[in-house]
Amino acid sequence: MQLKSLFVLAFMAISFGAFSQGTIRGKITDKETGEELIGATAQIVGTTKGAVTDFEGNYAITSMAAGLYDIQISFVSYQTQKITGVEVKDGDVTILDVALATDVQQLEEIVVTAEVIKNSEAALTSVKRKSANMLDGISSQSFRKIGDSDAASAIKRVPGVSIQGGKYVYVRGLGDRYTKSVLNGMDIPGLDPDRNTLQMDIFPTNLIDNMIISKSFTADLPADFTGGVVNIETKDFPEEKVLKVSGSLGYNPGMHFNNDYLTYEGGDKDFLGFDDGTRDMPVDFDTYIPSISENNAFTTVVTRRFNPTLAAMRDKSMMDYGFGISAGNQISGEKLTWGYTASGAYKNSTKFYEEAQYNSFVKPDELELFELRPNRTQSGSLGSNNVLLSGLVGGAVKTKRSKYAIKLMHLQNGESRAGYFSQSTFISGSVSLYKDNLEYSERAITNGMISGKHTNDDGSWQVEWKFAPTHSTIEDKDVRSTPYRVDDGNYRIEPSEAGSPTRIWRNLDEWDYAAKTDATREYQIFGNPAKLKFGLGYTDKQRDYEIFNYRLLVKGQNKLGFTGDANELLSEENIWDVQTDIGSSMSGNYEVANTYSANQRNAAIYVSNEFNVVPELKAVLGVRAEKYEQYYTGMDQLASIGDTENGILYDNEKVLDLMNLFPSVNLIYAMTDAANLRVSYSRTTARPSFKEASIAQIFDPITGRTFIGGLITDPAVNPNPIRESYISNFDVRWETFQKQGQTVSASLFYKQFQDPIELVTFDDSAPDNFQPRNMGDAQVYGLELEARKNLSFITPSLSAFSLNTNISVIQSRLKMDKREGGEYEFRQNNARVGEEIEDTREMQGQAPYIINAGVSYAGFNNGIDASLYYNVQGKKLAVVGSGAAPDVYDVPFHSLNMKINKSFGEEEKMQVGLGIQNILGDKLEQKYESFNSSDKIYSFLDPGRSFSLNFSYTF
Repeated sequence: MQLKSLFVLAFMAISFGAFSQGTIRGKITDKETGEELIGATAQIVGTTKGAVTDFEGNYAITSMAAGLYDIQISFVSYQTQKITGVEVKDGDVTILDVALATDVQQLEEIVVTAEVIKNSEAALTSVKRKSANMLDGISSQSFRKIGDSDAASAIKRVPGVSIQGGKYVYVRGLGDRYTKSVLNGMDIPGLDPDRNTLQMDIFPTNLIDNMIISKSFTADLPADFTGGVVNIETKDFPEEKVLKVSGSLGYNPGMHFNNDYLTYEGGDKDFLGFDDGTRDMPVDFDTYIPSISENNAFTTVVTRRFNPTLAAMRDKSMMDYGFGISAGNQISGEKLTWGYTASGAYKNSTKFYEEAQYNSFVKPDELELFELRPNRTQSGSLGSNNVLLSGLVGGAVKTKRSKYAIKLMHLQNGESRAGYFSQSTFISGSVSLYKDNLEYSERAITNGMISGKHTNDDGSWQVEWKFAPTHSTIEDKDVRSTPYRVDDGNYRIEPSEAGSPTRIWRNLDEWDYAAKTDATREYQIFGNPAKLKFGLGYTDKQRDYEIFNYRLLVKGQNKLGFTGDANELLSEENIWDVQTDIGSSMSGNYEVANTYSANQRNAAIYVSNEFNVVPELKAVLGVRAEKYEQYYTGMDQLASIGDTENGILYDNEKVLDLMNLFPSVNLIYAMTDAANLRVSYSRTTARPSFKEASIAQIFDPITGRTFIGGLITDPAVNPNPIRESYISNFDVRWETFQKQGQTVSASLFYKQFQDPIELVTFDDSAPDNFQPRNMGDAQVYGLELEARKNLSFITPSLSAFSLNTNISVIQSRLKMDKREGGEYEFRQNNARVGEEIEDTREMQGQAPYIINAGVSYAGFNNGIDASLYYNVQGKKLAVVGSGAAPDVYDVPFHSLNMKINKSFGEEEKMQVGLGIQNILGDKLEQKYESFNSSDKIYSFLDPGRSFSLNFSYTF
């Protein structure tokens, strides 16, 4: 015990001594290129105490007594800088980042006396100027300054980037399919794993170090992108010890504290983002449920096991709220630097749409008639509660020549939705019904990553490796849809006209493994610095998907006297009984036809060389080879009952087997020190997702629409299963860089698409069925103008204001398939009288124009940061019509948002922010368009205007 006490006392003494002294820490970079300087020296003037930068350009001078110091920064062939009056406090870390200029004229030492300012945005501008490809980005410094709570709020400030649905990143107006999101440079499935981009709103900004968007392809990037790659870099560890807490409140006058809000009774743990078992399937998947014709009492036993709640209920909605906490530290020693970070966030948001619409219209059979006819109309109220719980823990240890890191992230999401709709169907005459919908979806992602980075003594060789496994699950638990037909006040269950009440369980389980190794060799060619980069990559994704579908049947309902309350269907007195042979019973089946298993494997190897042809002209030449395979196991309904001759059966069949080369050429001509002219060419691809390359038929009970996988073929209209797309990309860009991170650029781009994948309505008899298909070849032309400019050029009094604007004008043309049974023939056969059918149309998902415009204010002396941002995308084709089904277009949504953030205190540790979203009160609309017909609503939601209050404090 005595020895233990001595150890504790000694540890306390060491800890006290360590924390009673201060540290100067920072990064030394090349002022022109923004690259790290390895082996640069930071020394306390008049002493021998100092430090040398490691392979990432970082240094740390530790064990310093409190006081004021002069620091000298030097490196061979660079101008020496002296920073005077650097203050060190007991137990604190002083951040001192320095950019050195090359010593071309052997100038004398430069002496700087100023407050230490870390300007990460300026560093990003330097990287952008010298990068091999066209890129933009945003750093954690901007997150803190503006007070953005999640990545979706932050990334829409990046030029050329827009956010769709508040979640998904679009670059240059190209849809989700052509924009790829990666986490720490590695593939990771999102909460919607059928999208190529992650949901940006699931990443709290306290997890993120920076976000970089690459707009042109280089060989070290994955080939399955065309518009851009968004790389979200999470923190390894902070530069100084930090403990930060934050909170937020959100209020929407039309959605919150509304007594008409729709919900239903769920589980006790819904507030944590997962179900507590309340919604678990009440029977085993192979349980046989006897039909009522068998007069088996077990039917009653099984029916009683199902949750009797089928109706949405009215309740008062609560406002949005969230909170977060993050902590981290970095400890520097003589030989090792190590650190950790830990972050957690919770977000609970409630939405209520009182006038939601999901409709279906078709063209009349008579070609002389123009006005679209309703196939099905549906309107009503929809309430949802979304919970997101996220956490990240990570640690890293660094020597002078190596760094090892490990990160573990978990995202837990639970969404409960309840709707009540009035619906009319027009199959043979008009049928009116009321429908209750109850849904719960539980999603979880667990991602881990281990990585290493190594360099030799002079930094001429760098090797980096990463391995990242991810487990993703989605459980749609007890999705309940209960339609009542109503005639003159009489309510009935009519399966043939209104559909049966259904209960659905859907389970998705996916494992992803991603690994990569990159090596860089710096050398000289033609007397100029050059870089040879090469590497390997491999991803393996395995998905298992299954559906369980149960229906509710009613016998003798004339004697039951239903009132339209969905809860009465499974009330005890209305459950079918073998004695009375009257009442409700459950019947079920395991949907073998919609159950599948699939695997994707992608092995890549690349080589790239960056060199200067002449001092002003840099060339980056590269080629990437990818061997891609996709396997599928599944069967249709006929095969599931043993009819393999007429049915479709896949048994681990290879549905895609690709070996491709993806070349890239990037030329950067330095017109001046602050202006570049870029020219690039590349070839990229877009591949079908798991769901698209399947024969599954997935029904959405709220919208009444069905997705049908692209492996299902019909020789008359779709003779070929879905296949990959290939894209040739050409870019020309002029860009100029000015002080304080200001940029102005103009770009021209051209993209040629071979077999783009589009979402199509393909069946005149079922206009609510959709399928992904290759519809023809397409071309896209675009002009992009960007400006990030401080307004001091107008008058010095406006120096606190900056303008950030991006305008893109884009034209897309797709050449329709003219084969028999192709799209062109379908459009010709259904052309209205006087309508001219061209053989080209716009490409699905491509906006004709994008405007991102914002003005920001940075009050350096008053702690106020503010921004006003406007975004709109032009009308774009959302769903391709075919035959009697008209085209569906996204109506432009004019988004205007404002945020004001105020920092308090000498060290600005406390921040309070106020935000207003959708100031213009615009609506989310999709509409049908057809020749000489008025537009008809396809879907309609009113998000209203919302207000948010954010608070954070850094200890």
